[in-house]
Amino acid sequence: MSQLTPEDMSRLVVAGTKDQLKTTIDVMAGLSLVHINDYSSDDEDLSMGTPYDASEDISRRLTKMRGAAANMQSPSQNELMSAPEVRRNLSGDIDDLVSNALGLNDETEALEIESSQIDEELGVLALLAPLSLEMELMRSYDSITPFVGTVSSLSKARPALASLGDTSVHMSSEVAKKGVIAVFCRNEDSDSVQKMLSEHDFQAISIPESDGLPTNRIAELNDRKAEIETRMEALKAELSDWSETNSSMLFGGMELLERDLQLATTPVRVAVSEHTFVLDGWIRSLAEEEVMTALSGVCTHVDIERYEPPAHSHGHHHEDKEDMPPIDFSPRHYSKPFEMLTDVMGRPAYGKVDPTFFMFLTYPIFFGMILGDMAYGLSVMALALFIWRRFPLDDMLSNVAGFLFTIGTSTLIFGYIYGEFAGFEFLPHGHCDIDHIIGVAQCEAAYLADGTTHGHYHWEDSHAPWWVAWMTNLYPNGGEFYWVWEGPLELTLAYPFHRVSTNLENLILLTIYLGIIHILIGLLIGFRDVYRAHGMMDAIFEKGSWMTVLIGGFVFGYGFLSNNWDIATPGLAVTGVGVVMVMVLLAHYEKMGWGIGIPMGILESLGMLPKVVSYVRLFAVGVVGVKIAATGNEMIYEVMAHTLSDLSHASTLDIVLIPVMFIGWLLVQLFALVLGIFSPNIHTVRLHFVEWMMQFYEGSGLPFKAFGFKPDKVEVE
Repeated sequence: MSQLTPEDMSRLVVAGTKDQLKTTIDVMAGLSLVHINDYSSDDEDLSMGTPYDASEDISRRLTKMRGAAANMQSPSQNELMSAPEVRRNLSGDIDDLVSNALGLNDETEALEIESSQIDEELGVLALLAPLSLEMELMRSYDSITPFVGTVSSLSKARPALASLGDTSVHMSSEVAKKGVIAVFCRNEDSDSVQKMLSEHDFQAISIPESDGLPTNRIAELNDRKAEIETRMEALKAELSDWSETNSSMLFGGMELLERDLQLATTPVRVAVSEHTFVLDGWIRSLAEEEVMTALSGVCTHVDIERYEPPAHSHGHHHEDKEDMPPIDFSPRHYSKPFEMLTDVMGRPAYGKVDPTFFMFLTYPIFFGMILGDMAYGLSVMALALFIWRRFPLDDMLSNVAGFLFTIGTSTLIFGYIYGEFAGFEFLPHGHCDIDHIIGVAQCEAAYLADGTTHGHYHWEDSHAPWWVAWMTNLYPNGGEFYWVWEGPLELTLAYPFHRVSTNLENLILLTIYLGIIHILIGLLIGFRDVYRAHGMMDAIFEKGSWMTVLIGGFVFGYGFLSNNWDIATPGLAVTGVGVVMVMVLLAHYEKMGWGIGIPMGILESLGMLPKVVSYVRLFAVGVVGVKIAATGNEMIYEVMAHTLSDLSHASTLDIVLIPVMFIGWLLVQLFALVLGIFSPNIHTVRLHFVEWMMQFYEGSGLPFKAFGFKPDKVEVE
């Protein structure tokens, strides 16, 4: 199947006797080609299967191993472990080792809790210590009510305490700017004392359940805390040694047990009767023969039927998702990382176009146009290589690395075209003596044509530092080269393309044209999908109407802005036809009625303009980004470079500030890089998800999940 559409699918129904079920499940797991539909019917003759007896023991062992691994980091691997070796470890003394690790974890957790409780008690004792009262004297009286706590201001509380006279005994102290008081009064006076204390924001302190002076208890707790810290260091070392010796075996064993548990619990997904089972699922149509051959020898009945979508008509079909096949991406290599973007919006509906390959083509172009800096492109590529090497067996991170490498390569290419490195525009700029003429060849041709003394092309050196300026050697004639192509519709392409200065207006126009082409491609894809599903008339009005509005609007806009009414008038007429088609679409096909369809058709058609204009962000975001880096270069780097070039006249302060300026410049570059990774991605994602995919995409497909195992740390048996 082409990369432009998902894989064709076939329905699989397998049946046999119950004693064949385990073997059938094992064979399916080995194939990793069958998407199992969970049984959920209420048929009286069939019921949901039950897990195998071994599942309880497997689950118990797996729970213990997960507990042991909770405080450990999975070791990095460059190759998969041998399954037989891991099996031997599982049948050996791994349970004792896991119990040992759990014991270490439990003891560590208990000590951490005790240490936390000690810290809380020390905080209370620190407040009580200056009162010099035994703790048993601060609680547990029959006829006396104690009030021990803090007040907002001790200086304000002391006169109130003094006014109590002989009716109470009180003492006070200040600890860490907190006023601590202890008041002892008869029970019958407690209400008045409490009322007085509440006026000073009294907060009671919970007295610890220990005896003696707080200072003695503090010393005792500090000794215990030191013992805990010593023991925790020892436990940490033991856990580290255990992890270094056994972590590979632990995580590998967990992976195998998770596979075993999945096999043992799979019967709950199957319909069973007293003597038979029935399993329902989907397979790729290309795998029909392989699946048939593998399952025919282990079960009684195997039926495979290729799925055929309903024939199109002028109506819309709304099928139950449970009756639709799951969606599996076609095999791909370079564009595979971009499946992550498609999955964000959901899998495409069955038989519809898969946008992954298109995004592989356009996403890097848009990203590179925005960021377009050789230094940042190399940085993104370096990040991708780091992820590749650090996580060689992780499929998801491998896709992330592939995605970053692709957009980083595009950024490097556009940075070469723009002549930008770390915010420096390092290529020399040229200009001709004759106005309105750009390009070396055009300037010389004009000089030969009129025979004047004009027509010379002058070059101005860039202000980039030497460690950047050497890159001009990567260009023809040391960068003193300028090629221009003036295409139709005022489109101008140049090499090098000085986007911030000479070619800024050309870049704006280019982004608008890219927007029109990109949206038109989306509408053409939508036309194809609607035609295949519902027929030509539906496709003409559902997608052809918007294509008419887009093309007519573009022709009218171009003619109007260039003051060419020979072009603008037909463009306006085509636009009008498109608007009428949109009215018919809304009123008839979308069932809105003419009263709503006519005004909404006009408003909806006007919405095509902001969709196209939205692509101007390809120029705007990029220019802002390069200006941030360029400003840091001008305000920090150039000042630092000037100071270094004339140290003999530099002040001591200037010399001291050189390292500070260098660090500041690096921080600006880091900020520009981080912003350059996130901001272009956000805007590129918006252009694809909102402006483009809305023209055709229906992310209603359920992902194809083949029953089987993907190796993470251990090879598949």
